[in-house]
Amino acid sequence: WGGVKKKVRPAEHSGTVFVPLPDGTALLYKLVGTAGAPEAEGEAIAVSVQCKANHTEQIPVSNWLPKPQRFTVRIEPAPEGTTTLKGASYIDVPANAQRSYSLKFHTFVEGTTSARLTLTNEATGEYLFFDVAFTATGSPPLQTYELNTVVRQGKEIVIDLANPLTETVVMTAQCHIAERESEDAPWVRKAVNSDLVLQPTYELRASAETNCKVVFRPVLPTPAEQGSQMSLVTFSSTELGDFVYLLRLSASPAGAERSMQFKASIGGKDVQTFRFLHYLPAATDYKCTTDNGMFSVEAKVSAPEAGSDGVEVEVEVVFEPDRIGDCAAKLTVFSEEGGEYICILRGHGAPPQPQGPYEVAGAYKIDFVNPFPEAKTFTVAVDNKAFTAPKSLDNVAPRSTVPINVSFAAGGGDTAGKLTVVCEGFPAWLYYLKGV
Repeated sequence: WGGVKKKVRPAEHSGTVFVPLPDGTALLYKLVGTAGAPEAEGEAIAVSVQCKANHTEQIPVSNWLPKPQRFTVRIEPAPEGTTTLKGASYIDVPANAQRSYSLKFHTFVEGTTSARLTLTNEATGEYLFFDVAFTATGSPPLQTYELNTVVRQGKEIVIDLANPLTETVVMTAQCHIAERESEDAPWVRKAVNSDLVLQPTYELRASAETNCKVVFRPVLPTPAEQGSQMSLVTFSSTELGDFVYLLRLSASPAGAERSMQFKASIGGKDVQTFRFLHYLPAATDYKCTTDNGMFSVEAKVSAPEAGSDGVEVEVEVVFEPDRIGDCAAKLTVFSEEGGEYICILRGHGAPPQPQGPYEVAGAYKIDFVNPFPEAKTFTVAVDNKAFTAPKSLDNVAPRSTVPINVSFAAGGGDTAGKLTVVCEGFPAWLYYLKGV
């Protein structure tokens, strides 16, 4: 075929028609014909395909001659960017027969690609053409990942994204909760899923695959009746379109964050700070409670909006024992939006420790705390007559403070004394005094 010289076709075709008549005369007609360009072979070919999926369209090519023809193939215009539309450079079609031409299409981005496929017999100059249009729609999830973890514990996955271009591409990412009406229905994006920690951008290396890390760090446990939560994570760029992945997510409740050790004498206190990380990307209030009255906390604590690394929040815990020995409690910090944090509190109550000496210059006030959860009466005694104090503290309210007013009358004798406070069934509180 390559050695056949292309035939030069005239601009016009001419001919005559001779028509003899019965009377012996004749008519002679001169004919002139001009061949116009051919029309498209059939209706335009319109095909809907999914992004990032290979598609091959079979084009029926007919040979109208009683001899074989070779057609060279030209596709115009050439697609741009990451879209490809290609096939063989020629096709041989037997005489008076039809053969399919395979036209292959692939694209990364949504949109419509239109082209004209022209098949030319180089020997005769005759040709035929097809108009084609490929409409690329969003692709379904390319892969499904299943992630299970405990609340506030990050679970990382690595998704490899390929960049076929010879230049770096910057992708952004989003994650949405996904729902669908039935198994055959497409996934529909709902609210943003803030449990997925994504980088602001992902830079894909030219002509290579890049590892893109995604972290699942849930704030709340997945409801038992729900089983798991479906989400769509989408990587997007103008050059490569969308890469969509389906995530099946589930989170289980966390145990205790940690434990704290406290020690104080009866009537005294030990104050420590419980710290936790708040991950919710919004400000919220946490309700704070303990299940043991010897440990007290503020009723609530406020947490500001958190970034991807979380923000530390502090809760002050006060231990005021009302008995000697060990005890335990559970601190619960809870928010419907931010989740639940639990800390085990372990305390040890020690006998009252002697205090003082207190310098009494005429008069002095000692603050005494009723450490018990009910009202109590306490007996007060002083071992030096130079000091005077009330003989009892009657019906002192639970966990409240009352003053013990002590006075000193100098008389030239001993200026040292000891004040004792007694509650039946418990060791005494001792306060050393020094008159001045």
